[in-house]
Parts: sequence; C-alpha cells; structure tokens
Amino acid sequence: MLQDASGRIIDYLRLSVTDRCNLRCTYCMAEKMTFLPRNQVLTYDEVLSLLTIFTDMGIKHLRLTGGEPLIRRHIGVLIRKIGELVRADKLKSFSLTTNGVYLAKYAGLLVEQG
Repeated sequence: MLQDASGRIIDYLRLSVTDRCNLRCTYCMAEKMTFLPRNQVLTYDEVLSLLTIFTDMGIKHLRLTGGEPLIRRHIGVLIRKIGELVRADKLKSFSLTTNGVYLAKYAGLLVEQG
C-alpha cells in the first residue's frame, strides 16, 4: 500500500505517455519547445511493467496523460492492455486526459476497454 507523508492512502496514478501534442496552445507549449528523444520515452512494455508494480502496491485508478496521449503511435495497443487490467479487477477506473482532437477515432475503443 502506498501512503504519503501524512498517512493518506494513494490509490490514483497519473501516467504521461508522451510529452508531445498536436496543438500548440500558448498556455502549455513554449515557443521553442524541446521534446524528449523518443528513445527516452517509456515503451509500452515498460509502462505495463510499471502499472503491474503500481497495481500490486494498491493503485486502483489510472489516468493517462501527455502532452496528448492519443497521438502516441499505436496507443490502441496500450489502451487494450490497460483494459485487460480493468477486466481482471486490478484497476477500478481508467481515464484519459485529451484535447479531444482524436477522441472520435478512439472513443469506441476507450469505452470498450472500460
């Protein structure tokens, strides 16, 4: 079980899957933005390994974030794997922060995967 310094139980994880975005909003993108080299971004296998560790430690709620997570190449693969964790009752909730540009493309998959 994860606890903070005040003894509160931590069961919620926000996980960024990319620092990239398809929009250039001035409130979150610097004019001269530098991004992580792709080889420094976690692979899906690494993300899933971390999720397994965190769920074993009591994490029950997951939110994927970015940048814009839906622009990550093959994000559907990760969404399906997370859906497996939901169906196996390892996660109680799975959500996503998005700017909505690609939501129509992925909404069915997200609903299907819980």
